Amino acid sequence: MQPTDPAPRPSPSPRSQDQIRWDQRYRAGACPGGGEVSAWVKAQAPYLNGGLALDVACGAGRHALWLAELGYRVDAVDISREGLNLLLEQATARALSDSLNIIQADLNHWRPDPNRYDLILVTRYLNRQLWPALQAALKPGGLFLHRTFHTDVLRQRPDFDRDHLLQPGELLAAFRHWCLLAYEERRWYPGGDWRDCTASILVRKPE
Repeated sequence: MQPTDPAPRPSPSPRSQDQIRWDQRYRAGACPGGGEVSAWVKAQAPYLNGGLALDVACGAGRHALWLAELGYRVDAVDISREGLNLLLEQATARALSDSLNIIQADLNHWRPDPNRYDLILVTRYLNRQLWPALQAALKPGGLFLHRTFHTDVLRQRPDFDRDHLLQPGELLAAFRHWCLLAYEERRWYPGGDWRDCTASILVRKPE
């Protein structure tokens, strides 16, 4: 099983700078998130009842594999072929290959089909232009789980790209008309770690 391109939306050719950068990071042994499922994400397991899930910017797939173990069929999409190859290796080793559909695509251009998913999960990735398509891709009553960094990161990492950081409270505002199931916003404190400056939300799409 190899990473597939989601026809009729082919993966970028020649490789984009984002793909080159992430392929290099994975070849060098980078493991965003430490390779572990986020504790906050794990805590939402009681809400996750299976079906078809989409893991957006899945990387090496720690969350995609976890969802598969929970009984989901998972579309796992990422720009990095190296990251997806790592996901495939782990899926094979854990006998989860049949539960995964691997999609190599540039998320600046790829869009999911509407009314398709029971769950969409996004971690450590922010693309606001993708939000409307993700909202449309959820079935009525489907779940949207998003966890990523917010602007408190800049207190320790002033070089961080602001376009990739949430504003405090932004997730709550963006999904204010959805049913809120869980929310956490971890703010920076003196002596704290910038990696803890995250906002996390789990919402249900209106029926």
